[in-house]
Amino acid sequence: MLPTSHFAPINVLHADMSSSDLPRNTDTLASAFEEFSAAAGRLEKSYQELQNEVTQLRAILAERNQALRASRTEIAQTKLALRQIVDALPCGVLVLHRDKRLALINPEARRLLNMADKKVESFADTPLWGHAALQAAMDSGNVDDAEHEVCIPALTPPRWLAVRSRQLFRASANGTTQPGGTAATQPQTILILRDATSQKKLESDREQARNVMALAEMSAVLAHEIRNPLASLELFAGLIGKESTGTAEYVSQLRAGIRRLSATVNNVLDMYGNGLLQLTPLVLGDVLSRAVEFIRPLAEQKQIALSFTDRTEDLAIAGDENAIQQLVANLAVNAFRHTESGGSLKIIASTVRLESSEWSRVEFCDSGCGILPDLLPRLFEVGFSGSGQTPGLGLAVCRQIVEQHRGSIRVRSRHGKGSTFIVELPAL
Repeated sequence: MLPTSHFAPINVLHADMSSSDLPRNTDTLASAFEEFSAAAGRLEKSYQELQNEVTQLRAILAERNQALRASRTEIAQTKLALRQIVDALPCGVLVLHRDKRLALINPEARRLLNMADKKVESFADTPLWGHAALQAAMDSGNVDDAEHEVCIPALTPPRWLAVRSRQLFRASANGTTQPGGTAATQPQTILILRDATSQKKLESDREQARNVMALAEMSAVLAHEIRNPLASLELFAGLIGKESTGTAEYVSQLRAGIRRLSATVNNVLDMYGNGLLQLTPLVLGDVLSRAVEFIRPLAEQKQIALSFTDRTEDLAIAGDENAIQQLVANLAVNAFRHTESGGSLKIIASTVRLESSEWSRVEFCDSGCGILPDLLPRLFEVGFSGSGQTPGLGLAVCRQIVEQHRGSIRVRSRHGKGSTFIVELPAL
């Protein structure tokens, strides 16, 4: 600030000054001018710095404006590219506001809904409107990204659509994502449509093919399982015609064989219908003895020595007699098929302890050609036949019967040295 003496006229100041005061006032005036010059210099420097800062800010602002314009151009290009991508997607896309107004529908969605030339403003204008599962999910707001399959009978031809819904997430102030928000912000729902008509038809065709295959397989099993006892029945019938003695026994065996055929049919039907056997207490040795006598004519016809040894000491199991006899017949016929005339089949029943409990073990030991090692893992598979001359169902049925009795079956074999099938069943 300037000295206060400057507020008064100079001539008045000199008039009031005495000669003694003049040097002192001159010094004060000089000091004031020095202070003024220094303040003016500082002010000029500050003004220059301010001008520099303004220049820098203008440069930064121009750079930011340029970046903003580039960003807006990039956003517009990205938006255009995204819209082109959505339009080119092989699935239909619809974007809906909360009030079900349509924000976007791509060409594939129009094609799937047969609305290529129609004006669509609301979800209610589409054929999807009114489908219970989809409508309930959207009305409740529980958009869980689940896929709903809906049939559109109004379309020509009728079409199945797989519809997946998802809520559009928005960024919050802290940078995280969260669902739309309040009604005022108009959160949106995305619907993705996929044509499932071909898939539905393919599933229907596969199911029909499975049913046909199951029927064919069941027929093959029936034919295979009936053929074995029929051979014994034929032999018994031949014996009745040739011999005058033992007719009553042969007739009894014929009747038992007929009952067994009926039971075999029922067992096969139960197996393919996931039915359960009627398990009752049985003396295993007695059941095996009757089964061996039934197949003995087959062994005699093939000139194979058949023997049965019972070491079970009246051991009882929970079993189905017809199924057990079918098991014995299948394993015996399998052995006869791979054993030359003059060979043997030994059936040995015994009692063993497995895991601190009592079990029965039945071994079928033949002197046949044996089984190649690489065939052993597939031996009990449905349809697998080592020779290729049978349907490959007999051993699969054996495994099924054993498993229904809560037991196990396995095989030991050496090629050229015969085979031993081992069946283990839990005792009562």
